[in-house]
Amino acid sequence: MLDILPALLWIIAAVIAVNICSICSIRGGLFSHKDRPVYPVRWSIIGLHFTSLVIGALPYPLYSLFRENMAMRFQRFYEHLGWPSAAVMIALIAAELAFMYLQARKGMKSEMERRLNQTGKPADESE
Repeated sequence: MLDILPALLWIIAAVIAVNICSICSIRGGLFSHKDRPVYPVRWSIIGLHFTSLVIGALPYPLYSLFRENMAMRFQRFYEHLGWPSAAVMIALIAAELAFMYLQARKGMKSEMERRLNQTGKPADESE
């Protein structure tokens, strides 16, 4: 079990990252042509982002700690894929941040329109 733990943690972090990107793109209407209200990024998504960051970084020190107890084929596997997997994880974390930023930006604009409509002023009227 110790042999596959770093790979399992990396896969879990990657799945969380892809889910965060898809949730932010759906909730933010990033690829939709419909104009609908967008809400800011929820705190649960921000917590999941932090979780994916920690779980995505954890396999590398775990491998360093338990390398001597792992089978030789797993050692070669992890050493062969160490840098590429780190680059992919960094790209996934950056993609999470980009999607959360885009949803937050659209949510901020949508929130401003909601507030202005509550006061009775049209959203596109400037003072």
